[in-house]
Amino acid sequence: MMRGYLRLIVMKTLANRRLSGYDLIKQIEKHTGTWKPSFGSVYPLLERLLKEKLVEVEVQGRKKLYFLTSEGKKHLKIIDKTKNTLVDKLIATFNAFGKITDKREMGFMLEILNSLKKGHLPFKELSPELNQFRATLYELYSKGKDRKKIKNVLRGTVKKLRSIK
Repeated sequence: MMRGYLRLIVMKTLANRRLSGYDLIKQIEKHTGTWKPSFGSVYPLLERLLKEKLVEVEVQGRKKLYFLTSEGKKHLKIIDKTKNTLVDKLIATFNAFGKITDKREMGFMLEILNSLKKGHLPFKELSPELNQFRATLYELYSKGKDRKKIKNVLRGTVKKLRSIK
């Protein structure tokens, strides 16, 4: 899911700091909570960004530290503005759907979109558990396990979550 956004994520991560490729990958993993891009994705991207003059490199001993150029920072602002315009359109669409659907779901989606607009990853601290939940549910469902049992477990889970104060 995140792979399509690697360019934006790398540029945002390098916006205010100088990082080696390894440290860049670690920062992305820390920020997203679970996703760790591969070296085979990051280093070729850094080379492209260097060729496009959006990133420069500073050699410190055996380390190469990458950072955004002023042109890279301008480019990032344009990307952010475009992203915010898209998110605003999604918010307007969800508001329209909210008039004909469950208000709780709409509030939830609007909260996620507003979080994205602010540059935050929603539910970052829950990512490992949400990914495991999704994978387990998909696995059980695709293997044709007892759907009634699955529904009962989900109902019980919802009840437990609502009891949290």
